[in-house]
Amino acid sequence: MTLPSHPFQVNLHAVVELLSTHIYSNPRVFLRELIQNARDAIMTRIEAGTLTLDDALIQVTPVGPESGELVVTDNGAGMHREEMAELLSTVGQSSKRDIFDLPRTDRLGQFGIGLLSCFMVSDEIVVETRPASGGEASRWVGRSDGTFTLEALEGSAGSHVAVGTSVRLTPRPEARELTSYVRVWELATTFAEFLPVTLEVCGPRGTERFVNRTPFFTRHLSPGALPSAADAPVEGSEDDLYAWALERDLEHLAEYGTELLGAQPLDIIDISVPETGTRGTAFVLPASPSPGARQATRAYMGGLLVSEALPDLLPEWAFFVRVVLDSTGLTPTASREGFVNDEALAVTKRAIASTLRAWILSLAESDPRGLQRFLAIHDLALRSLAVHDVELARIVLPHFTFETNQGRMLVSEIVEANPRVRYAETTEEFRQLAGVVPSDQVVVNAGYVYEKDLMRMLGETIASASAAPITLGDVIAQFGAVFGPDKEAAERVRAFAETALFGLDCDVQVRAFTPEDVPALYVVDPDVLRSMELRRLEESTSGFWGDLMREVTASSPETERAPEGPDSSLPTLATLVLNWNSPLVKMLAGIESEDQVVASRTVRLIYVQAMLAGHNPLRPADRAILNESLSDMLALSTNLMRRDLSIEDFLEPGEGTES
Repeated sequence: MTLPSHPFQVNLHAVVELLSTHIYSNPRVFLRELIQNARDAIMTRIEAGTLTLDDALIQVTPVGPESGELVVTDNGAGMHREEMAELLSTVGQSSKRDIFDLPRTDRLGQFGIGLLSCFMVSDEIVVETRPASGGEASRWVGRSDGTFTLEALEGSAGSHVAVGTSVRLTPRPEARELTSYVRVWELATTFAEFLPVTLEVCGPRGTERFVNRTPFFTRHLSPGALPSAADAPVEGSEDDLYAWALERDLEHLAEYGTELLGAQPLDIIDISVPETGTRGTAFVLPASPSPGARQATRAYMGGLLVSEALPDLLPEWAFFVRVVLDSTGLTPTASREGFVNDEALAVTKRAIASTLRAWILSLAESDPRGLQRFLAIHDLALRSLAVHDVELARIVLPHFTFETNQGRMLVSEIVEANPRVRYAETTEEFRQLAGVVPSDQVVVNAGYVYEKDLMRMLGETIASASAAPITLGDVIAQFGAVFGPDKEAAERVRAFAETALFGLDCDVQVRAFTPEDVPALYVVDPDVLRSMELRRLEESTSGFWGDLMREVTASSPETERAPEGPDSSLPTLATLVLNWNSPLVKMLAGIESEDQVVASRTVRLIYVQAMLAGHNPLRPADRAILNESLSDMLALSTNLMRRDLSIEDFLEPGEGTES
């Protein structure tokens, strides 16, 4: 048995309220929707050949002293009464669709709901129209409760209605400011300043103003858009005229870019995506944006603003540009405040990314100075791009600079010094390495963002080069062990140092290395080093952030490796490497037993010095060692005793002091 089907019962009032208050983000879009409808009606009439673009006009009359209505009038195609009944009174019905009921790319409105945005400012919408194809005028009145009336304006009743359409709104008291002359002018210039159809805001007498100005989507001109010879201050061939026009457009673009960015753009990049009818300009920022910032795109459709800050149209690495574009082939969302994420949008995204990449390549290949100017500001952006683009990296990587133990150097200079490049994977390791690596060797600090990845790409981007990580352990393994007559003395120093550092969870080795003025190296596992830094931050931070740091520290894997007990805040897996070539370390081997206290304090000072030289964070226990050792050394040299310390503590039993 086939069950009978029934239509859905729709609460029209609720639907109208939903569409008019929840689809659109702000009541101000009502004016954009009215302008869009007027523009589409005009384009329809132009297609029919009964109107030219020069004669097309949209007029907006705000609420003022003489009238409590806002009126939007166009001289477009107009509508027959039958069309009004179908299009204005059926939610979702639109004239801007083709014979297959698909959106037309030459029309901005496609969903049949734009007029409903007017209910955000008015309880009633009055539409009067006369078709350009001939016929009587009609009036449609829609109300926010979901009802409407439709009537023919015959004879004198419709004599005031010209060919085209007018929409009248009586704003609610809370929306009256939004329909005033100042606000309407502001909204009209925001949404429609680049509209190809002339738009006039009619204020009090003498204040009528035209909104439109020349679009700045691209500098490319078609031959038909060339100015006349009379308007151009140049003489010569058409090519000369074209070159002058392009230069003039470039100047206008630079002015617009300065207005947009607040400063003159570093460069201007043309964008053209013929597949989606998209064109525009990317303005290169003259200053580096804040970390993590992503540039949004100002997008238009047919000259009408879609979004002042459209997200996710640019690739993540393109935070060095601000893009302004216009499209006729992308599909707007129902609110017309963005584009549908479809294949056309994907094609546009890829084309924009490719254009920006090609611009960078052109700089690297033909304008090295321009590339350096760009890198001076947007180095990080280019590094992020090169990491994901081997072909680009092959061209731009030699122009990057890296921190090394010999100062900041170009990659090309590093490779020239030694094609087999060695790099430290963390800044902490680099700091420890920088002081002990032989002066004829170059070590790169790859601890900053993207730099480790770029080093790993070095071999596949520069044919003659290779890169490999280096650790402090690798360097120490190359240090010479102490042999011969000094072996016993070195072992004695090692054993004595381990005793002096008891409780600090630090092993001791004695090796011979250069330079001689470095008495010791403090080597710590990188994971443990990070744990030390977290603990230091935890101890120095209070409140919410202190609690957060304590949670991070407690959950870190390195914390699980720390010893339990009173010394659990101290580092583990650390080694103090004493330099046998250092005169100071050799002096320790010659200290007599009665001077062991001095030697112990000296070892502890060497320990703290090595930590500081390696830029390792000091814990409270380390600072206590430093203060204690300095105090004791001062006491031993000046006889100025601390309260808890007597000279007897430094003498053998039976010895006394001289009076």
